[in-house]
Amino acid sequence: MKVFEHEALLNNLVQQYQAQLIQIALSYVKDLYTAEDIVQQVWIKYYFRIQERGTNSERSTYAWLYRVTVNQSIDFLRRFHSKNVKCVDSVEIMDHLQKDNLHSLEEGMLDKWRKEEIYQKINALPNKYLRVIVYFYFDDLSYEEIATILNIHISTVRSRLHRAKFLMRNMYIKEFTYQ
Repeated sequence: MKVFEHEALLNNLVQQYQAQLIQIALSYVKDLYTAEDIVQQVWIKYYFRIQERGTNSERSTYAWLYRVTVNQSIDFLRRFHSKNVKCVDSVEIMDHLQKDNLHSLEEGMLDKWRKEEIYQKINALPNKYLRVIVYFYFDDLSYEEIATILNIHISTVRSRLHRAKFLMRNMYIKEFTYQ
């Protein structure tokens, strides 16, 4: 393939998958600009990959793009995990305070803390379980899609999902027995 053919192929794929890949990255990093940067890195990697190896089928191309986008997002979160500063949206707080709805604010904050606690427990799982949980519950992928992305058998997906839920339950049980 010549360089202009690679670029034409890449342009077609960008038009076809750009929005989906940004949504995937956004589901992890929760920031649009960071998600766009991550997807840009994925496209650069893919461009060098097609120059070296050529192209594959469209199905394996999307699976590769999806997997690399998720991996790039997870790598970003790992790199900045120690620098992760959680701030509360001040506009949200002012809105609640202006309405004199302190009870609603407390409930909202408790919900936010519960979600953060769940995310922390999920992130504490070993990577092979974390990925299956994220793909299944957050990205709404089927067992077959997860198996394709991770290049494992469907039965392995099911067992990892079952094991991840078991580990999560044990984390909560240990937490309550120590209190």
